[in-house]
Amino acid sequence: TVTQPLMFGMLLLVVTVVPYFIFSALNIPGPSSTFFIVAFSLPINLPVAPEEALMRGITMFAGGLLATLVVIVNILISKESAEFKAVKNEYSIIKQLIAQFNDEQAFATTSRKAVNVFKNADNQFIAASLPKGKKTIKFQKLLILHNLAQGMYAELLELNARNNRPLPIEIVEMATYISDMVTNKGQNNELWRKEISVSHVYQNLIDYIFRVDEIMHANDKKIVHEIDIRIPIYGQHMYQNLTLDSIIFKNTLRYIVIMGVSIFVALMFHFDKAYWIPLSAHTVLVGRHTMHSLERAGARGIGTVLGVVALSLILITNPSVPVAIALLALTAGITEMFVGANYSFAVIFITIQVLLLNGLASQHLTLSIALPRITDVMVGVIIGAIGLVILGRKTASSMLPNSIGEVVRAEAKIFHYLFSTNSYDKQEEGKKEMLLLSVKLNNMSRVYDSANGEIFNHKIAIQNYYPTIYALEEISFMLTRALNNNKRIHIDDAQMGEYLVAFENIAKHFDHNNYLFVKDLSTLPQYVYITEALMNIQHNCTHTNNA
Repeated sequence: TVTQPLMFGMLLLVVTVVPYFIFSALNIPGPSSTFFIVAFSLPINLPVAPEEALMRGITMFAGGLLATLVVIVNILISKESAEFKAVKNEYSIIKQLIAQFNDEQAFATTSRKAVNVFKNADNQFIAASLPKGKKTIKFQKLLILHNLAQGMYAELLELNARNNRPLPIEIVEMATYISDMVTNKGQNNELWRKEISVSHVYQNLIDYIFRVDEIMHANDKKIVHEIDIRIPIYGQHMYQNLTLDSIIFKNTLRYIVIMGVSIFVALMFHFDKAYWIPLSAHTVLVGRHTMHSLERAGARGIGTVLGVVALSLILITNPSVPVAIALLALTAGITEMFVGANYSFAVIFITIQVLLLNGLASQHLTLSIALPRITDVMVGVIIGAIGLVILGRKTASSMLPNSIGEVVRAEAKIFHYLFSTNSYDKQEEGKKEMLLLSVKLNNMSRVYDSANGEIFNHKIAIQNYYPTIYALEEISFMLTRALNNNKRIHIDDAQMGEYLVAFENIAKHFDHNNYLFVKDLSTLPQYVYITEALMNIQHNCTHTNNA
């Protein structure tokens, strides 16, 4: 399609948009979607030869297989998988929370960090998730430990709400014991021999600790029996983001418009190596939020100029093909080293790397492959930056209240499902609702992060939402714990009505920005933290009213 600009442009747009949406929905970090543009556009640098299309495709596929093989080997020889690191971080924060439990202020500070640790672990398991039958025993074991860590955290929130202090030293020692066991992959030779004798109020926490110990020593048959997948797999997570209420979907629509304009400009004005314009616009758009994207725009522009200058000095010496290949490998390695830590610096080597690749493909290692790229990149960066300023000014800010209201209503629905005397026998329905809630929570967090990075937002007003977001995330931990407790206590219709009214009042406050009168709530027989969190949200709503 290289000789047919219209067809090429339409296919390029599809090749860019689909990976962008998929990687955004699955929260997969890094520039993965960028390589789809590079791979699809590479034939522009090659002679037009349709008869060689199959061979070129096979060659590129072989390169992809080689890269995949390297990744697989790295995973096999790696001592710690990404999922294990996530679980390790969870048990490290649990150990820290229990050690600081008797200091209320320190516990509150660490608890805020814990929410992010558990969210990151959730995202890691979502990104790694497969249908149940295809999961390894090792993965299933880590998933059970992940769920138990969330249960321990929910129990700590409950004990904190009831102010059950001080925490017995035996529990602190036990928590240290099991945390060290998990983080050391079970290589703990010392057996727990102390007798436990503490108040019954800590029994649930102790039960969780013993369950962790049990799972760490369980055989494969026991793990298979215990596993119960509660996280959305790829398809579910992407499907739930195909709605205008999703910040990911709205960002994708914005991405389509800006990338469409960049492709149109590149092809309409017959730029040489036209794909550099949409490629540059794309690298701007993959930022976390508007301000981050604009920072990337500046970094892309400066880094490209410096990279072109550096490559021009190299090309003046007329390097041979082997030398160019060696430089290509060297710059690729330097890029991998610095792209995460310093994007501006890494862009210099990205520019050299891609231009060398183009030169080798076209068999023209001359200055003509370097200098025109400055114009291409600047045009792409300007299109991306202007598009963000026009389309990304206050999108997330306007979405944030509504996304919070959706989470409140989703939690109210699950609350009724779990605690109503009109009990529901189908637990699968509850799990389905929890999956939907996890998507809404993830959307709410992303909207908040995006709103914080917008250009013309009211920074203080946006940040005032954070205590509510934090409380809603902690309520979700309590609801997850209740869903897995077959002995949970139901409440009568009067108390249920009291809580549902509170949930709906909060939701309407965010929907319509009306004043919220604080409604006192009677204490729940279980999961007292839900009561405390709802009261905190109501008080925070009155604070934002007066802000």
